[in-house]
Amino acid sequence: MRSTNELVKHSSIYAIGQILSRFASVLVLPLYTHYLTPSDYGVIAILDLTTMILAMLIGSGISQAVTRYHFDAANEEERRRVWWTGSVYVAAMSAAVVTPMWLGRELLAHLTLGDHVEDGGFLYTLALATLVASAIGEVLDTYIRVKKWSGLYLAVSMGRLVLNLGLNVWFLVGLGMGVKGQLLGNLIANVVHMGVLFVIFRRSLGRMALDLPLINKMLTFGWPLIAQALLALMMHDADRYFLRIYCDMKEVGIYSLAYKVAQAVNTLCLIPFNSIWSVTMYEIAKMPDAKRQYAKVFRYFVGAIMILMLGASLSAVPLLPVLTTDAYDEAVRLLPVLLLGQLLFALHSQFNVPAMLAKKTVTLVPAGVAGVITNVVLCFALIPVFGAAGAAWASVVTYGVFSLVGLIFYRRIDVIPYSFAHCGATMLGIGVTYVVIQHGVMPGRSLWFQLAVANAVCASWTIVLFGRPAYLWLRERYWESKLRAA
Repeated sequence: MRSTNELVKHSSIYAIGQILSRFASVLVLPLYTHYLTPSDYGVIAILDLTTMILAMLIGSGISQAVTRYHFDAANEEERRRVWWTGSVYVAAMSAAVVTPMWLGRELLAHLTLGDHVEDGGFLYTLALATLVASAIGEVLDTYIRVKKWSGLYLAVSMGRLVLNLGLNVWFLVGLGMGVKGQLLGNLIANVVHMGVLFVIFRRSLGRMALDLPLINKMLTFGWPLIAQALLALMMHDADRYFLRIYCDMKEVGIYSLAYKVAQAVNTLCLIPFNSIWSVTMYEIAKMPDAKRQYAKVFRYFVGAIMILMLGASLSAVPLLPVLTTDAYDEAVRLLPVLLLGQLLFALHSQFNVPAMLAKKTVTLVPAGVAGVITNVVLCFALIPVFGAAGAAWASVVTYGVFSLVGLIFYRRIDVIPYSFAHCGATMLGIGVTYVVIQHGVMPGRSLWFQLAVANAVCASWTIVLFGRPAYLWLRERYWESKLRAA
């Protein structure tokens, strides 16, 4: 029980850092959208996507492999060799991957950004340097998490966040450096973050010690995770490249902003839940009525996330124009569609329970492959005609296929009696509510009226879906307390 409590405590602390980070990214939207044009935002999105692909080739799977072999090690000396070997490998791979990319940075800028972006090669210099610091920092960061130094982890993470935001404000507002300013701020913050982590790492582990044969074992463990991460990236972000090819950088920027907000809302919903669910899932498996409990959690989970997405969709129309400039108006129309996609994507975290319990993680791959194929086909078909709106609807179908294919494969392992009829009726009712309120009540109303209506609608649905279960739960707790008192 103690280990379970520790997992809940530490994962909750980690969740605080991620939630604050997402919240801060929304708060600075007025700054970024005022000093960065949609085209600038598009350039940053393409740079981020390219460096994420390179980051996966450098270190994806290594952090998990190092963690695995940390717990397999028999003593502290072996653990020291595990961590030094993993970190040195990532540093060496960073040099091997980034050096040729930097030498060909002008060609890389031409292929990904186009000829109209000035100083594309220099922008890639900043982005690639940030990538190196971030990749090495990821391994060092993992060491702190494995040691369960959650308070230290939160402090260091928040320090980087504050430094990064401060530098970005200085470079964007004070110096007017635009895209270069944001990239430079990211670089300095990541280098400082890596430096702080390395000092902690070095003081904890002592002198360097390598175990070169261990690298092959780590790669054997990590390469499937690299494949899975690349599939996920293609499913989530490949549409940026299609928008760049078929539209322009402005369209990329508007879509990226809307997607970032939708993903932030999804993160705020899922991180607190998943931080507990990743532990509770296995505890429920030991109960005699485990399947019924999983079905109940699914019903409440779907209801709660639908209400949250409804509130975000209704609030987006009055709030986003306040947080952004007129140049980003189209993002308001894209956000509800992208939130629907995030809802469908979130279902997968419930559907994959049988695979996680049975340790058959290979069954996760078909869903990712199906999602990638769907995304690529729909991007080819919809983006040339509908632009960013086509990309948004492509993501909705992609995530629907991803979760559905996953469900089909996971039900071959075990069948959980999910209440699909109830959840489908709830989704239909909330969808109708959104259409009626958004198009029949909101137009022409003030900001505060629209926000008040959004909150009232969400509160009403909360009472409808959770009023009776909450009452029964409270009554049960009341009678339990009375019996204990007697």
